[in-house]
Amino acid sequence: MKWIQKNALYLAWVIALVGMLGSIFYGEVLRFEPCRLCWYQRIAMFPLVLFLGIAFYKEEPKMARCCLPLIAIGAFFSFYQSVSQIFPAIQIASLCSESAPCTTAGMAPFLSFFAFLSMGLLIHKNRF
Repeated sequence: MKWIQKNALYLAWVIALVGMLGSIFYGEVLRFEPCRLCWYQRIAMFPLVLFLGIAFYKEEPKMARCCLPLIAIGAFFSFYQSVSQIFPAIQIASLCSESAPCTTAGMAPFLSFFAFLSMGLLIHKNRF
């Protein structure tokens, strides 16, 4: 547990980096067209790589705390998309299209939610 506290910024940055690279892999290599909800999650995830990387490199934990709003926004959209896959009746039709249906995302929204939740806990629980 002490190791996690000591390396919380590094771990949060690695999670954001893996999330960004996974998203790029889905879109550019596997050619999955992202739905709007996926785009909103990307908009929240991609800057975190930069911000958390700088916070880790410069040892500025207060900068990492500024990332919490982005993490919350990304977690909100990924949670909604995850739940809407389980309960399709709550899907908002305007967020998904025939070319990029929200139901083809598979496990990505669940992984995205777990990533945002993990980053949030690492940053929030470690009182920098």
